[in-house]
Amino acid sequence: MDKKKIGEVLTPKREQLGLSFQEMGERIGCNRTTIMRIENGTSNIRRGNLLNIARAYEIELKELAALCGYQLDQLPVIADSQIIASVADLEFLITVARGLEKPMSIALIRELLKCRQSNPLQSR
Repeated sequence: MDKKKIGEVLTPKREQLGLSFQEMGERIGCNRTTIMRIENGTSNIRRGNLLNIARAYEIELKELAALCGYQLDQLPVIADSQIIASVADLEFLITVARGLEKPMSIALIRELLKCRQSNPLQSR
């Protein structure tokens, strides 16, 4: 991982978006010093943060993963985390999960959310 190269790519992206370190941190869910460290090349980007950072900087996930030295097929958490859910959806999933003996698969979560969206009256 070439941390300096990552910063050379991300800094101009943030500046193009007109965002401060603080605003970018809020987009990602971290503090401004983390953004500063990433852009200055003194901090690594963790695999679990890759998708959020790619979205926030409006950069292709594949490009950012390559810069970080990650293979996309080694990042199942990122591929699976592309589920968008509201707070009500998350509360519903937590309620369902409490009644299960083992964790829900991503496929099951997606199917539950799809059914919930297609039957809004029954899902509330």
